[in-house]
Order: sequence, then C-alpha cells, then structure tokens
Amino acid sequence: MKLAMTRHTVALALALVFALRGGSPPAARPEEKAALVSVVADAGTPIRDLKAGDFIVKEDGKKREVLGAKLANDPLSVALLIDTSRSPTGAAQSPQDLRTASAAFVKAIQAVNPDASIALLLCGGSAVRTVDFMSKASEIDEAISRLYPDQQSTAVLLEALRDAGKMLATRTGPRRAVVTIDFNSSEGSNDRMVQEAADSLTNSGATFWAVSIRGSGSTSANREEVLNKMTKASGGRRFSSVASSGLEGHLKTIAASLTSQYVVTFTRPGDGSVKTTTFETVGGAKVLLTPFMR
Repeated sequence: MKLAMTRHTVALALALVFALRGGSPPAARPEEKAALVSVVADAGTPIRDLKAGDFIVKEDGKKREVLGAKLANDPLSVALLIDTSRSPTGAAQSPQDLRTASAAFVKAIQAVNPDASIALLLCGGSAVRTVDFMSKASEIDEAISRLYPDQQSTAVLLEALRDAGKMLATRTGPRRAVVTIDFNSSEGSNDRMVQEAADSLTNSGATFWAVSIRGSGSTSANREEVLNKMTKASGGRRFSSVASSGLEGHLKTIAASLTSQYVVTFTRPGDGSVKTTTFETVGGAKVLLTPFMR
C-alpha cells in the first residue's frame, strides 16, 4: 500500500540527500507573523502614534525584524465585572467613587473607540448580566449610576469571570477584554470555580485586567490566585489601592491601554519552535502580548 509522505518525512529525506552530497539543506523560509499587543498607557492617555521602528520584538532572546505596526481597528468588546458586596475586611469603598470611576472608564473607551461594545456584570451574591454588549453610552451610564457596593452577601467574582469568558468567546474579532473591580469581599464561589474561571478566560482569547481595593484584612486565596495568575497569563495587568479613591486612575490606565492596541508584524525564521515572544518600545512604554497571534 502506497503511503503519502508527511512534511516531516520529506524534510528528513531532503536532509539525507544533502548530507550524502556533502552539502547543507536550504535554510527554512522565514514566516511572517502578526501579533495584537497592548501598549500600557500608565499616564492614562492613549499612545496612538507608534510606528514599526518604535517596536522591538524578541523571540527566545533573539531580535526579530519588525515589518510593520498599525493601530488595531477591529471591534473592541469589554466585559466590566463589578463586585457590589460589602467588604468585611476594612477596604474603604465609596459608592460615588465606584460610579465616577466606572463612568470615566466607559467614557475613555468610547472617546477613542465609539463603536466599542461594553457589557456590565454584577457579582454581589450572584452573577447578573445587567447590561449586554452595546455601544450606547446612555444605557451603560444609567446602570452605573445605580451601583451601590453594599450588599450583605458573599461575592461570586470567579463565577462571573467564568460567565464573562463564555460571553466574550462568541464576540467578533480578537480585541476582547475582561475588567474586574472588587472590594475584597468574601468569595462565595466553590473551589472548582478556580479552574473553570481560568479555563473560560483562556478559551475566550480575552486579556484580563483587575482592580482591587484592599484594606488590612485577609483575602480569598482562590480569588487572589485567579486574579494574579490570569491577568499575567492573558496579557493584562492587576492594580491595587487601599481606598476606592484610587479606582478612577487605575481604570483610566486600563481604558487608555485597551485603546492603544497595535497589530505588529515581524519575521520569524522557520527553523524550530519558539518558547517566548516579547515586545518592547524604544521609548520605554511597556507592551503586553494578547492571546492573538497568527
């Protein structure tokens, strides 16, 4: 029976031929890769004027040729998760701070990407989708104006993360993000939700950004594990403050970073697998790689 030769078999055969002839096989043809990255705008102002020469790409420590860089123009989908449970551990939380900061976040996103779709989920006691993905600022603002983080119940932030991941997995385009706000309330999600939340976030292809208000009390180990590990693994960041007055600055940084996303194209030698790919800017702004690369 005649069997089709696999690509690996063909490569081995060609290598043997060249070895017998005393030569070397031709070099593997370079690949062109495109990655979606977020440029972290720590000052809260979007960074939207970078060019190919402003980016440095390294794979396993080796610099790659950057072919191009352009602002991402795919639709942006953001799931905003807010813990409305009262903190039992002394975290200072002000309803007005929460409303002002959340409204500023939405405004900052839509000022740059007016067609961005934002969903609002509350996770005090149970995970509730209050506003589905939409770009109408008036409806989102109305829901935000009613926020009140004072529910006498445990929060289910991990359950809400699982749900948000499932929602984002169906969205169009690679620009997807989950943003959470929590006040160190008790976590009511069961232990298995740690893995379910992590898997859902991974499968969604979203970046994960978390803002936590932390007082002097103890924290939920399960929640801390997911917030710390999944923000880093997904190409997002985690921020913390001791009082809710710090919310607005952190959320503006996240909004500015999400609206400072670029598609960077570069060459990759076709000579083996790559373990790590890193991005930098010449000017020093931090660059985070999203899950999207092709």
